[in-house]
Amino acid sequence: MLLRKNIFFNYLGTGILVLAPVVALPWYLSALGPKLYGLVSFAVMLQALMGLLDTGMSQALVREIAVRFDKTTAGRDSAASLLLGCERAYWLFALCVGCVTALLAHTIAVHWLKLDGLPVAIGQEAVYGAAAIFAAQFPGSIYRSLLVGVQAQIVLNGIMSLAVLLRHAGGVVVVMIWPTLTVYLVWHASVTLIETLIRRQFAWRVLQVKRSQIKGAMAELRSVGIYAFSMAGAALLGALTVQMDRIVLSKMASIAQFGYYSIAASVALGALQIIYPLTQAIMPRAIQLRTDPVVLRRLNVKLMGLIGLIVNLGAIIFITSGKLILQLWLRNASIVGEVYPILSILLLGTVLNAFYNVGYMYWLVYQKSHRILQVNALALVISIVLIPLLVSRFGSIGAATGWLAINLIGFLFSLEWIKRVSNGRAD
Repeated sequence: MLLRKNIFFNYLGTGILVLAPVVALPWYLSALGPKLYGLVSFAVMLQALMGLLDTGMSQALVREIAVRFDKTTAGRDSAASLLLGCERAYWLFALCVGCVTALLAHTIAVHWLKLDGLPVAIGQEAVYGAAAIFAAQFPGSIYRSLLVGVQAQIVLNGIMSLAVLLRHAGGVVVVMIWPTLTVYLVWHASVTLIETLIRRQFAWRVLQVKRSQIKGAMAELRSVGIYAFSMAGAALLGALTVQMDRIVLSKMASIAQFGYYSIAASVALGALQIIYPLTQAIMPRAIQLRTDPVVLRRLNVKLMGLIGLIVNLGAIIFITSGKLILQLWLRNASIVGEVYPILSILLLGTVLNAFYNVGYMYWLVYQKSHRILQVNALALVISIVLIPLLVSRFGSIGAATGWLAINLIGFLFSLEWIKRVSNGRAD
């Protein structure tokens, strides 16, 4: 029953998280214009790149918290000690990385961005904004991991839904009144900080443990260090790989063209979010089944079937009505003409990435971080070589084709769970 509730509320929360920025985008684009919106897209990408430093760590923490937390006093104390150790490290790290990024703002604006006549100071503002949003958002991932690990996902979805509605509904209002990049960035950084602090409050409330009673926080942190850091390294490579299309394009294309590509990428990644409520809800259950490979295989097969159903429904909608939906959404035929062919290719990569999640979850359950590292390292090397060549020859379409290629690699390697689990082995 709890699993079904978590899946339902994960989908409800994810729907709000995906739709709010999608609905707000035409207003942002209208108020700011293509160039400033391109800088917004760059700030979002830069903040996301810094956030990659947490990708594997947060996944590892979900597992470790799920293993520790059993609603006994000892289980709560162990989870609380781990949370406190991570909390201190994350806040310090967020501030340090944010400050270093801000110091590099002029260099990035001058030597990386193609500003198309915009002042360098505007480019610097985008970097400052990305640094501020990162510093406010990064620690929030610890509290998210805690709430997922203890299966308090209804609370988490409520917090995230309210925050995203405030961020984008309020964001539209402020940029319509004051259509500047600075106002947009300040608003988003402020709401992000508020969300992180609320997550923190609820995470500690769920544990029902006072900080003054916690001992051995650093010992708990060290106990998961090897696995957590190996996961962090492996996931970092993977997350960097799937961002490589935008990284390369931000250097090689105009800021306006990068903005158009980012619109298509936001839709493709938004579509991928439809899968995450399933994997997020199923992950704690899969961890509990790690000693029973046969039952775990059945769970994976069900997950694969559900993903297949979602993919087929999405494909039918896009094929029959995709261009019409884009026209109604963006209300600009020329922008739709730029976005539609890019989006068509990106969505194929999204489909492969969705199915990849089944094998990826299997690797997480059995702590196979070395497999994730191998696959992601191979994909990263290929993307570094392939994507610049494709972009130089085909522009934005080349970047999208590169995204498709690296997702194909990950998908093919992820299928190993079928053989290994069906043989009754967990290695």
